[in-house]
Parts: sequence; C-alpha cells; structure tokens
Amino acid sequence: VLVTQPLFQNPTGATLAPARRPEILAIARAAGAFVVEDDFARRLVHDDAGPLPAPLAADDPDGTVVHVCSLTKVTSPSLRVGALAARGPVLERLRAIQVVDSFFVPRPLQEAALELVGSPSWGRHLAAVATELRHRRTALATALGGELPELALPHLPAGGGSLWLRLPGGGADESALVSAALRASVAIAPGRPYFCAEPPAGHVRLSFAAVSGAAEIAEGVRRLRTAFDGLLGG
Repeated sequence: VLVTQPLFQNPTGATLAPARRPEILAIARAAGAFVVEDDFARRLVHDDAGPLPAPLAADDPDGTVVHVCSLTKVTSPSLRVGALAARGPVLERLRAIQVVDSFFVPRPLQEAALELVGSPSWGRHLAAVATELRHRRTALATALGGELPELALPHLPAGGGSLWLRLPGGGADESALVSAALRASVAIAPGRPYFCAEPPAGHVRLSFAAVSGAAEIAEGVRRLRTAFDGLLGG
C-alpha cells in the first residue's frame, strides 16, 4: 500500500508533478499494490492557485486508487464527515473487512453535511476560505522574510494551512527552537517526525490556519525571532 498526498502535501505544500502521476499508478499496478490518495487539502486551496489537477483516482480505471477526503478541515473540527471512494477489487476487499460499513457516520452529522454542501452559501464559504488562507499565508511569509530571513522557505504553497521552513546549517537545533518558541507561547512543529530517514537539515512547520489574523501572525513571528536569537546567544 502506498499512501500519498498528491495535492498540497503536508508539510511541504507541494503538488505532485503531472509527469509523476502516471508513473505512480504504473508502479502500483506492476507491484499489485493499492494507492491510498489522501486528498485532505483540496478544499483548502488558496484563491491564487489556478486550476487544480484532478484526483489521482480520476486517472485510474482499474481500481488501484482509494480516494479519501473530508469536510472537517474546511468546516469545523466537530463535523467529522469524510468520504472514501473506490472501485473494483479494492472496494470488495474493503467491504469484506467491513471498513466501509464500520465507518458509519451518525445520521445528524450526515444531515448537517448534506444541508451544508447543498446550500447556495457553500460556494461562497469555500471562496471566503480560499481568500483568507491566501491572506494569512502571505502575511506569514512576509513576516518571516522580514524578521527571520535565516529560515529558508523552499516552496510557497498555493493550498493548505502551513509553511515548511528549513533551518540554517550549523545554527539552531530544531528541537531546541521548538522548545524555545513554546516558552514564548508560539507553537511550531518539529520537522524530524515528517522524515522516514535522517533529515538533510533541521526543519519546522508553521501553521497559519488557526490564527485570528495578520496581527497575531506578526506577533508570533516577532516572538519566534526573540526565541531564535536567545537560542543562538544573540
């Protein structure tokens, strides 16, 4: 089984290159493997992203891909409603182990989700989220560029709710920076858990999805600058 996030991958925010899409499906078919497509961020697109690629499942007539998505991130943590789409042998396997039937969502949540996505305001909500995420992403990237240019931003994502930053070589220790930031009331995620092997450098993940706005972002980056300086003895 290969689990992949081809659209706005967490934590980098990168999107799978078009040439890689058929390669992944071909490798999976040749190996007799299934691909689980975690399409968690499709509705977290920013309003400057341009047209999005179709899900991998759209290019899969053979039932190699299991497509998984959710309404939770773009609505509310309490709206725990997701969807799983599959076809062919993989669907039969899922039914056989009762994964599809056991993941039953309570009817009130189903009714609430149906009313939400069927409402004329659903499109306006998605557009508002896309605009706000782009504003917050830009605010965070701008603040980091001004206050913390030492942290490299290899990729500016067009979707999702976080930035992936590389620490300078020979400088701050990743774990120490995370701890120092937390003491300054700024929560950032260490990069080490995102690697399956030894990382090439220290990384941190900064989220902008749950903040109240640009002012809180600016204050958070200012505190992170202070924590960074203290760590280096500056």
